[in-house]
Amino acid sequence: MILITGGSASGKSAFAEKLLAERASEEKTYLATMAAYGEEAHRRIERHRLQRAGQGYTTIECPVHIASVTGQCKEAVLLEDLGNLTANEMFPAGGFREKVAEQIAGELLQLDKTCRVLIVVTNEVFSDTGNYSAQTRQYIRELGRLNCMVAAHAQEVWEVICGIPVRRK
Repeated sequence: MILITGGSASGKSAFAEKLLAERASEEKTYLATMAAYGEEAHRRIERHRLQRAGQGYTTIECPVHIASVTGQCKEAVLLEDLGNLTANEMFPAGGFREKVAEQIAGELLQLDKTCRVLIVVTNEVFSDTGNYSAQTRQYIRELGRLNCMVAAHAQEVWEVICGIPVRRK
């Protein structure tokens, strides 16, 4: 398992795709976790689709419960991204689930056992000191816990800063 983190629009997705291409020549699975809520989300999804076009990916849209698609994944998997997955799990339609990090980490470990290469992209959302609601602060804490769990299991951890990948582990 390889974890790639970075701020919004830092180049982490492009780096993740490049790294997977270097490490896996066989067909690759792209696990897309973004739920298409609103025009901006649709634009981002389309930009990512165009970015990976012609690179041999099979895309699986999976905004929640990644364990449900484990059997469909190829040997090389790119999961994009933990921030979206965490938000989707915490804020299901009309609800709020406070603790999801253990569930998601367990599903990732299960997925990691079934593939040769697993690259997981996540977001660095912890530097912002905005005045957020209690649920948003809980989301930030939960994503932080999840990132720590995944990083502990990962063989490599990379941070992308202004398009420059820096290996942290």
